[in-house]
Amino acid sequence: MQESIAAQGDTKSRLSNPLLDLVIAGLEAQLKFWQAYQVEGTRFVANRMRCNLEHLRALGHCCDMQSTSECQRAWMRNIQKDYAEEWGRIAATSFALAFGEVSAFGSLFGQRAAKGPSEPEVKAKPSQPAKSKTGLQAAA
Repeated sequence: MQESIAAQGDTKSRLSNPLLDLVIAGLEAQLKFWQAYQVEGTRFVANRMRCNLEHLRALGHCCDMQSTSECQRAWMRNIQKDYAEEWGRIAATSFALAFGEVSAFGSLFGQRAAKGPSEPEVKAKPSQPAKSKTGLQAAA
């Protein structure tokens, strides 16, 4: 934990603790991940429960084995489709969160370097005009 110290009278400042900053950033990312997965999982379970209820209602209207077996096959195809789509959504959520957090950690370290005691940066003037962004650079 960062300790407060008295510096020149009543003014207090914080000591730098890069390990604690990293742990806090990691825990915040973990919380964000869990929230995203909980929302997605809850949505999926609610959808599957609705589909199961519809299936039971449809089974109640079946009069013979032929219609019952067709109802069961349709329900099974629906389950397979739903689970395949859910795995795709989980993978997409994972990639989106992971790449978002990688950039967040990069900005965290960039901010830390800027805040740290270092010599002032001297920006060199560009000798060439800035190039226009194309393709993926423009989208980012």
